[in-house]
Parts: sequence; C-alpha cells; structure tokens
Amino acid sequence: MKNFSQRLQGCIGWLTVILALVAVMHVPARGQEPYIATSQNYYCAESENEVTMYCNVLAFDPDTNVDEWTFSWSPANEVSNPTGQLVTISPENTTSYSVEMVAPDGSIYEDEITITVYPFFSVITDPEVAICSTVGGQLEAAVDVADAMNWQWEPATGLSNASIPNPQVLAELTQTYTVTATISGLGGASCTASAQVDLISIFPDMELGDDVVACSEETVTLDPGLPVNYAYDWTVDGATLPVLDVNESGTYGLTATSPEGCVNSDAITVTFTDGPVLQLPDSATGCASAGLLIDASPVDASTGPFSYLWSNGSSASTATFYASTLAQVQVTDAGGCATAATMFLEVLSSPEFHFPSDSALCFEDFPGVQYQLSVPAGYAAYQWMNGSTLPSLSIDGPGVYGLVVTNEIGCTTERYVSVIDFCSEPLLFIPSAFTPDGDGLNEVLRIEGRNLEQLEFELYNRWGGLIWEANSIGDYWHGQGPERTHYAQDELYLWKAKYRHYTDPMGQLSPWYQASGSVRIIR
Repeated sequence: MKNFSQRLQGCIGWLTVILALVAVMHVPARGQEPYIATSQNYYCAESENEVTMYCNVLAFDPDTNVDEWTFSWSPANEVSNPTGQLVTISPENTTSYSVEMVAPDGSIYEDEITITVYPFFSVITDPEVAICSTVGGQLEAAVDVADAMNWQWEPATGLSNASIPNPQVLAELTQTYTVTATISGLGGASCTASAQVDLISIFPDMELGDDVVACSEETVTLDPGLPVNYAYDWTVDGATLPVLDVNESGTYGLTATSPEGCVNSDAITVTFTDGPVLQLPDSATGCASAGLLIDASPVDASTGPFSYLWSNGSSASTATFYASTLAQVQVTDAGGCATAATMFLEVLSSPEFHFPSDSALCFEDFPGVQYQLSVPAGYAAYQWMNGSTLPSLSIDGPGVYGLVVTNEIGCTTERYVSVIDFCSEPLLFIPSAFTPDGDGLNEVLRIEGRNLEQLEFELYNRWGGLIWEANSIGDYWHGQGPERTHYAQDELYLWKAKYRHYTDPMGQLSPWYQASGSVRIIR
C-alpha cells in the first residue's frame, strides 16, 4: 500500500505540472501594454479643434472585450468623459493627463501624457501701407507672443523674401497681401494667425511724354494726367493748373505734389517749326546711265523723323531720276509741318550700244583663234579693264571683262561680260594598242576624253566574252582577265561605248551616242 500511495502522489505531481503547462499554452498572445493615443500632443489656445485622447487596449490584447474594461481619467474635470475610453479636451494651460485602465481579469494599467498649450496670438501689422513709390519700401509684421514663428506672405509678388516678417518691396505695384505666422516646431500641424495688408503705390512717377514738334501758330497742351487735387508748379511764372498751353519753343518743367506729400518732376521740350528746312538746288544736271541722285534730307534733323513724297513715287530721303523732268518733293516733320520744293533736272544721254552678253567659248579646240569683244566706234573714249583704249578687245581665255565708254559730253556707260570656257563637242579616245610588259611605258588601257557626262564602255575578247567595263573618263585596264586571276592573251580585243554629253553650259544632256573599235595587247 505504501508503494501504491507513493506512486499515486508522484502521478498527481506530474499531472499538476502538465495542467500548468497546458494553461500557459492557452494564454492569448499579448502586445505592448495599453497606452494613451492622441490626435496631437499640443493645443492651440481658443482653437475649435479639440485634442482627442484614446486608451488603446487592443494593441495589448486584440481579442479583448473593450466593454469589460474600466477607465478613470485625471484630472476628471478637464476631460469630456472621465470614464470613457475616448475623451476630448480643450485645456487652457499645459497639462499632464493620466488614466487608469482595468482589464477584465482585474489587471491595472496606467499611462500619462502631457499636452502643451500654445497661447492664442495675433499678427500685428498696418492694414494699409501707402508709399509714394513702393520700390525699396518695406512691409513689417510681428506677433504679440514670444514664441518662435514661421512666416509666409501671399502672394509673393514683388517681395524680396516671402518667408520673413519684414520683406522688402522690389517692384512698383499696388497689391493686397495676406501674412501668416505659424508657431514653429510643430511639424505638419500648426497654430497660426493671419492679417491682411494693402500695399498702395501713391505717386511713383510722372511722365509729360516725349518731346513735341508742332507747327507754328499751333497750341500744344501739356497734360501729366494727374488728379486735380494735386499741387502743380510749372516752370512758367504763375502756372499752377493741372495742364499748360504753350505756343513758344522751349523746355517746360513741372513739379507735382500729391495730397500725401509725394513729389515728382519731369520736363519736356516743345519745338515749333515752319516745316523742315531743305537745301536743294533749283536745277541739276546728270547722266542717264547712273541717274541723277537728289537728296532732300533737312538741314536740321532735330524735328524728325521725316516723311518724303517725290514726284516719281519714291518715299525715301533720296530719289534717282533717269530722264529730264521738273521734279517735286514734299518733306513732312514729326509735327506734321511740311515743306515742298521744285527743281528742274536735266538728264544727259549716256552712250547706248550693244555689248555682248555672258558667253561660253571653246578655247581648247581653237587655240590659235582670237575672239573679239567689240562695241561701236565713234565715242570719245574707251577704257577696258586691262588698260586697252580701243573699241575692240581680243581675248584668249575665260574671265570677266569690263568696259567704260565715254561720249562727247562726258557721260559714261559701264558694261561687264562673263566668258566661260565650254566645248560642247564630246571627245572619246581609245588607243589602238598598249603594252603591259612592266617597262613602265604604255602599261594600261586608259579611257580618255572630254565632256562625257554619262559613259558605258565594254571590252570583249574575240569570242564575245566580256573582259572589262568602265563608266567614267580616266578608268584604266591592266590587261587582266575578268576574275583578275590571270593576264589576258596578247591578241586583238573589241570595244563598244555609249555616251551622252552636255550640249550647253546650263547642263542640257544630248541623246545617247555610240562608238566602237579595237585594241591590241602587245607584250
């Protein structure tokens, strides 16, 4: 019995251990301890966006029944529900909040979080900044708390730096800006305040306009286009009205002052004229070949720009006449004042003669021939480019040839002709024999010729087999067989050719021509 009792106690001991292990194996997996989760760890004073705090017990035990937990928040009077899992707060000061969380099995967990409260603040700036000229002006803003701020001006138009509280204005403009200050260090969230600033450019500059040219007896009104409540001080004694009427040449200045005390000045020169002063002859003489050039540019250019109307239709400051006429011109200045002039122009006859046109001559085929460039005799003088003074000039090569002919009244005519070397007759030369024996003399059969634009040359043996072919002047044959593996026999070979040539210097091609012959290899 004793042994049985001992054995029974031993079995009971082992059974207790096994049951304990089974119990451990069935405990649910647990994560981190319950904690306070929050929408943000700060609060902007007087903000409508409350801070939300939440007891996260599911992170500790995803399978737990939240309804079986109890919660107790402190300080209880500052949370929306002292016993709730989720609460909202709107603290007035920086506060530490704690919560006691009791699990269904009676386990107690605690957590604490501090919510930093940032004070309510305002942006302090002038709602309206009116400056005589905004270029170089400055906008300024500040806040009524000591916290560090991030700044932003919108739009950034015309500002030196839109991210500082006191940017400089770089442009002339009237613009409404919104400046926003944000407490720095809060990440993506923000406690902000904004204000609006109207930047006004009061009186940045004044323009009386470009200098004026007007006709005598006219009146010119100078008007800066400013409001009537400005103060005006013209350089004319006693002139204080917004506009000034002038009828005498001179420089007129104005100093204008806005009601805010902004001052600007400008000056303008007014010139009254009776029209452009022209320096034209009553008459003029010239030769027809060059034409008679008349220049109607005014003596005084200060009243320009000018417009011109000639009797021959020209609208430039100069006009060229090639026949005798009574010429007229009207010149109008910048003020619309016009001056007209008439002059008799006598245009004398220049030599008129036939001169060869540009030509193509074949110097190669006729080396002993002297070609002649000729003009009629009987004029007072002749002058060729090479120094010859005769009516005719012998040429023996291509080139550009010029001639000046002078008549008895001294008028000249100048002519030029271009002569090119072109032989339209084609030449094809094939030797009757050649000696490819290595002595360096007459070693190859070479295609020679001239003006062969398209060529088809073929060489055959006595049995009609194609031995060699060529398609351009200068091609040559060493006397090898078609595969270039051996030399051709010393015998007679037949050739035939088709070709086309240029019929004129413009590149016109002829019909196809044919030729044939023979050539012998001699070694």
